[in-house]
Amino acid sequence: MLNYVLRRLVQSFVVLLIVMLIIFTLPYFETNGILAPAYIVLGTHATPNAVHLWGVQNGMFHPYFVRFWNYLDQVFVHFNLGHSYKQNLSVWGIISLYVPRTIWLALTSLILTVLIALPLGIFQASRRNTAFDYVATSTAFVLYGIPAFLLGILVLQFFSFGWPHLPASPPGGVAAWAMFTDPAGFVLPVLTLTLLSIAFLSRFMRSAVLEVLVQDYVRTAKAKGCSTTRVLFRHSLRNALGPIVIILGLYFPGLLGGAVVIESVFNYSGLGIQTINAASTLDIPTVLGITLLVAILTLLGNFIADIMLGVVNPRIRIERSGQ
Repeated sequence: MLNYVLRRLVQSFVVLLIVMLIIFTLPYFETNGILAPAYIVLGTHATPNAVHLWGVQNGMFHPYFVRFWNYLDQVFVHFNLGHSYKQNLSVWGIISLYVPRTIWLALTSLILTVLIALPLGIFQASRRNTAFDYVATSTAFVLYGIPAFLLGILVLQFFSFGWPHLPASPPGGVAAWAMFTDPAGFVLPVLTLTLLSIAFLSRFMRSAVLEVLVQDYVRTAKAKGCSTTRVLFRHSLRNALGPIVIILGLYFPGLLGGAVVIESVFNYSGLGIQTINAASTLDIPTVLGITLLVAILTLLGNFIADIMLGVVNPRIRIERSGQ
């Protein structure tokens, strides 16, 4: 198991280096290249000589790989994601205020999704081709096909402007613990994100369980007289969880991306709002810093999913060790 973990850790680190190389290279393609921040800092004083002097003072004319090495040192040693010249603040200082609120939103939605979607998918598989299965499948397709912003507007219309009257947006400010001081304000954004996630995950769970139910060992268990409940939860569920674990590991960073739209609809002060503001003001360092953070969370989710997959299905790590 230790070799399996170390191997996955090394693979994740290599992928992270590639992502960081791409993020580091993107400013070279910006208007005025890597000297673009000089025109923001200097403003009306951005003469060619002043821009050149600024580039020398900030090491912009160092060789490409020297600058990339310094970038790696800043990220890994000092956790410095860059500097926003538009706001004259560190990128991490900006986004660290919003990250906890977005993580609370995504994590709460993910927990509710798992608690609802997995049992729903299992029940649909066990009652396939029944009226309940048809209704649940149709509902999932409708929710899956609705754009996030439209579903958010509909939720506002029915549950905020109509009855019951719930707050249309969470409390203002960026305090991470605001969810606990006024939980009613978070019901609608969490509900919207959860509905979208349930539609997606329940379909995967149903398909995974149905695929396992036709396997020979399941038919053998049924022939030996095992009850339907035992077949579902003892023989089928563990083998069906393999692809679901991978999806969950990758889906949490995806929820952060989906939260961008949800936060805009509900005026939620999170990472999504900050991303939109940074993109609209061409605050490139902040956008790239957020991109790197989401990439790290994606790799972390993928790494945790691989470890959990090895725990749920030991054959995975045994086969890979043999290879």
